[in-house]
Amino acid sequence: MNRKSNHSQRFRCLPRDLQRAILDLPEPLQHAVHYAVARCQPQYAPRPYADDWLEELYHEAIVAAWEAYQTHAPNQGASLYGWGMRVIGQRLQVFCDSVWGASKRECEYPCDEETGEPVEFPDPNAFEAVKGRILVCAVQQALQKFAPQDAQVGAWYLLEGLNEQAIAARLGVSQPAVSKRLKRILAQLRRELGAENAEKSP
Repeated sequence: MNRKSNHSQRFRCLPRDLQRAILDLPEPLQHAVHYAVARCQPQYAPRPYADDWLEELYHEAIVAAWEAYQTHAPNQGASLYGWGMRVIGQRLQVFCDSVWGASKRECEYPCDEETGEPVEFPDPNAFEAVKGRILVCAVQQALQKFAPQDAQVGAWYLLEGLNEQAIAARLGVSQPAVSKRLKRILAQLRRELGAENAEKSP
């Protein structure tokens, strides 16, 4: 397959807007765009551009082609095609070096050697959340052994986060009375939780 056939094949794969943008260029620059893109070996795509690498290369090349058209000076001896190849080639070189450099710095996501599945990393906050939930469940179970009102006061303080003043307002008693009751409830709760842990330990 010759170069022109390759260019035609790639051209047909492009979106319509890019095709029109290429056809809007002077013919020498159209050829320069195709040849400059071909030099970049677009069949090899960096991972972040796996699906649209060819389009990205042509987009950069078209922008550079218009820069070449605006800066071309025929009286300096360079043909429009030659000048276009120079300007487009330089832009694509910078673009490719940047993209490929960034791609090489990316690490592949680690996979299990046996299963080939992505490795799951534990969330450090998840363990704390689980520990907190276990503690809440333990407190709830322990409070079930308390007298109903003590269990309610303990739940308000430990599970809902109410302070002594708020609990006193709910009960219609003084704050010192709530403080005294809470000391007793918390002491009993420590004994209950300590006994549960002792039963679970071997």
